[in-house]
Amino acid sequence: MASEKFITEYRQDMRIIRTRPQRVWAIIIAVGLIGLPFLLTNGWSPPANLPWGAWMTVINLSLTAIIGAAAFNLLVGNTGQVSLAHAGLLIFGTIVSGWFGPVLGWNFWLVLPISLLLGALAGLVIALPALRLKGLYLLLATLGIYYFGYFVYKAFLIANVGFQPIIFQIPRVPGWFPWLNDGDTGLAVSNNFRWYWVIMPITALSLLFMSNIIRTSEGRAFAAVKARDTASSLVGVSPVKSKLLVFMVTSAFVSMSGALQSYFLSARGEDSYPFQITLDYAIMIVLGGFSSILGAVFGALFFYGGPVWIDWIRQETPVLRDITFLTSYRSEINLAVFGLLIVVVLVRSPEGLSGAWKRLKAYFAKWPYSL
Repeated sequence: MASEKFITEYRQDMRIIRTRPQRVWAIIIAVGLIGLPFLLTNGWSPPANLPWGAWMTVINLSLTAIIGAAAFNLLVGNTGQVSLAHAGLLIFGTIVSGWFGPVLGWNFWLVLPISLLLGALAGLVIALPALRLKGLYLLLATLGIYYFGYFVYKAFLIANVGFQPIIFQIPRVPGWFPWLNDGDTGLAVSNNFRWYWVIMPITALSLLFMSNIIRTSEGRAFAAVKARDTASSLVGVSPVKSKLLVFMVTSAFVSMSGALQSYFLSARGEDSYPFQITLDYAIMIVLGGFSSILGAVFGALFFYGGPVWIDWIRQETPVLRDITFLTSYRSEINLAVFGLLIVVVLVRSPEGLSGAWKRLKAYFAKWPYSL
C-alpha cells in the first residue's frame, strides 16, 4: 500500500499506470472504448434529436486526427521545434498511399506501414533545416515544405487521375482472420462501426509509442533541447540527434495519419489540403494543451465534436431556430461560435483542456478539503 502512495524507485516513476486508481480508470476507459461503438450504433432514438448518428463519424475523424495532433505536439510542445510542415506531411501520406494503393493496387495493410516508414525518411530530409535554423526562420523554412508538397500533390493527381479526386478502395480484413471474414475476399471495412475497430487500435498503439518515447532518455533530451539546445550539449545531449529523431518520429506518424484519413474518407481531391489544415492542428494542440498526449486527444475531440454540438443547439433551441439570419449563415455562425469557445477555453485555462482536467482531478482528490 505504501508503495502506491510513495514512489521509491525510478522504475515506478517511469510507469504509465502507477497507482490503483489509475488502474481502475484504465479498465473503465478500456471497457468504455469497447462498448462505445455498440452504444452509438444500436438504433436508439435519443430525446431532443441529439446528434446520435453523427458521433461515430466524429469519433473516427477525431481518432485519425489524434495521431497527427499528438505527433505535432511532440514536435512543438515537447521539443520546441516550431514547424508548419504538418499539412505537407499529410499530403505526403496521401501521395504514398495513393501511389501504392489505388495506382499499384497494394493492400491497405501493407500501405499503412509503408507510409509510416517513408514518412520517417521524409522527416529526415525535413530535419536538415532544423539543424541550423530555429524560431521564425525554421517556421518559414517548413512553410516552404507545405507549398512544395502541395505542388507535387497536384502533379501526382494530374498524372494519375487527371482533374478528379483519387479514389481509395475499401480495405478488407483478411479472409483467414478468425470470426471476421466474409468469404474468401475478407470482411469489407465499409462503415463507421467497422472503421472504428481499425482506427482505434492504431491510434492507441501510436499514442502508447509516443508516450513511451517521452518517458525515455530521448524524451528527456527533447525537453533539454526545448529549454536550451546549445546548453544541452554541455550535459551530454546531442541536439542534432534529438532534432533528427523527433522529426523522423513525428513525420512518420503524421504521414501514416494522412494515409489513414485518405482511406477512411475514401477520396482525396485537389482542394483536400488547404493551408488551414496546419492551423487546425495548431488549434487542437493549443486547446488540448502543450506537451501532453492527452491534450491531443482533448483537442481533436473538441475540434470535431464542438461544431456538432453548436449546430444541434442552434437547431433545437426554440428561439434560435426561428431566427432566419442564423439559418441562412449557418456555417459562418457555427465558425464564429466555435472561435468564441476557443477564446473562452484559452482565457479560462491557458494550459488547455488537459490542464483543466488535471485541476479537476486534483480537486476531487483533495475533496472535501478542497471546498
